[in-house]
Amino acid sequence: MPGKPTSSPKDSFRFYLEGVGASSLAQGLQIVLFPWLLVGVLGESAERVGYAQMALMLPQLLFILLGGVFSDKRPLGLYLFRLYMLYSLPCLILLVSVWQGWLSYELMLLFGVCFGCITAFVQPARETLLSRVADTQLQQAVAKASFIQFSAQSVGIILAGYLDDVGLLILIALQITLLVTSGYLLRRCLDVVPDEPKQRNRSTWKDMLSGLELVRQDTRLLQLMMVVAATGFLGFGLYLVAMPILTREVYHQGAAFFAWIQFSFMFGVILSNVFIIRFVGRFTQPGRMLLISLLIRGGLLVGIAMHPPSWLLFLLVLLWGAASGVAMMLGRSMTHEESPPAYRARVVSVYQLALFGAAPIGAWVSGHTMGAIGVLPAIGALGVLTILVGIVAMLFSDLWQPVK
Repeated sequence: MPGKPTSSPKDSFRFYLEGVGASSLAQGLQIVLFPWLLVGVLGESAERVGYAQMALMLPQLLFILLGGVFSDKRPLGLYLFRLYMLYSLPCLILLVSVWQGWLSYELMLLFGVCFGCITAFVQPARETLLSRVADTQLQQAVAKASFIQFSAQSVGIILAGYLDDVGLLILIALQITLLVTSGYLLRRCLDVVPDEPKQRNRSTWKDMLSGLELVRQDTRLLQLMMVVAATGFLGFGLYLVAMPILTREVYHQGAAFFAWIQFSFMFGVILSNVFIIRFVGRFTQPGRMLLISLLIRGGLLVGIAMHPPSWLLFLLVLLWGAASGVAMMLGRSMTHEESPPAYRARVVSVYQLALFGAAPIGAWVSGHTMGAIGVLPAIGALGVLTILVGIVAMLFSDLWQPVK
């Protein structure tokens, strides 16, 4: 049960940030543990790692629109609390399987599917809650939330890097505790901001289609979702598969090296959000900045494909994270700002569908490409393709045009 009611909307936003921080710390553990169990413990190939990452992400492609509809129809605080309780179930299954020595590729697929299904409902609800409790203008609120999110993820990644010293069972138990704590905090942050009445007279199917139809009719929203999908396919999907394989097969390192690659990326995201909060405030031409970041990310991937020394690899990954952090902040804030409040959760779910729905397909393609031509050539080819997508979007999309 939640504690005493908070006293101001500012307190609500603080509880939201704390809840995001707790869940992001758990996510940081997950970012390292899931792929490393596949690569470092089970010794799976790039193709099978791609399939496992697809199992984790594919449920979002299938169910995230439904998750957006549910978010528009339910009290968000209590709804998120229940979803975070559900997160404990697949984590408990993983905990018992490691404890009893039952860990297998098939069990990792089951874990990925269960975790991904819950995430499909959590993501649009948590994003919609942000716009409800924000105590400042939206780009600043998104930047603050992103700073907390990726700072906490970085701490989780560093903790996971000490897997051999701390022990896998302790880290999974910590992950469960953090997810339960996050649910409690997100439930509490709506004590001050009452939930809006929910409309229940329309069919779920029509509600799902209404979000897609709104995006289809709005040219800027449609083009934004196309760029976001390209980011998920070319960037996120590649990142999920390439980094653990790069660690094992190119640099011949272990879990600690992989964790520091992940930390470098997250630290780049943190730096970009700190810069936005402290010095930028608000981008007046967000579409242009989004496309410029796409070009930069493509160039950095080409640099990584040249097999740089370890110190330069970490620097390139850090810069990749910084460019990605700007893109994520802009994509999220533009989605919130350009969607009608009554349809916001459904439009946010389309954004999540574009990003995380394209990622499992990108992971599958990346895994097979690496298997066919090698890790470094695959990274280089996808980097060049990212640059080409950015150039095409600059030439032909409204996102490059000045905002009036």
